[in-house]
Amino acid sequence: MKFLSSLSTRHYVYIVGLLLMALVLTSCAGFDLGDLVKVKTPNTIQQTTGLPSTLSLNEAEVEFQNWFNQTQTTGAQWKGNIEKAGELRGLFSQLTLSALDTVGPTVAGLPVLGPALPALTGIVGLFIGSGRLRKEKEASFNKGLEKGSGLAGGPPSGGSGV
Repeated sequence: MKFLSSLSTRHYVYIVGLLLMALVLTSCAGFDLGDLVKVKTPNTIQQTTGLPSTLSLNEAEVEFQNWFNQTQTTGAQWKGNIEKAGELRGLFSQLTLSALDTVGPTVAGLPVLGPALPALTGIVGLFIGSGRLRKEKEASFNKGLEKGSGLAGGPPSGGSGV
């Protein structure tokens, strides 16, 4: 401390000038300050990509661009698969409805099956969609539990939900 208090203003100006000159020379020699600046990597990205918890700014920019491009590609593929499945569902619905239109008048002439046909198709629809609905509700509950525990700052304490 005695050393710093004995310096005059002119000495401080020389020291700052030397530091600036050293930074300019290192930058001209190819040294990048982006290698010194550190960036934190989010936990979810660490888990999915295996990146370390901190990266230099230069590395983080490159890794972010790679992750972003991969995410967009994966999202576009998934969207395409969903759209194809929607088209298939529409096709099956049309085939089913046209089959019911064809069979409907024939079955309507039968005294018991005519009124029971809509009820039977409704019951079958309940059994077909119930498993998917349960899985959707469970996934939604688990996601809400994870988000809630993230806001509270602790690990999730619940089970698998519904």
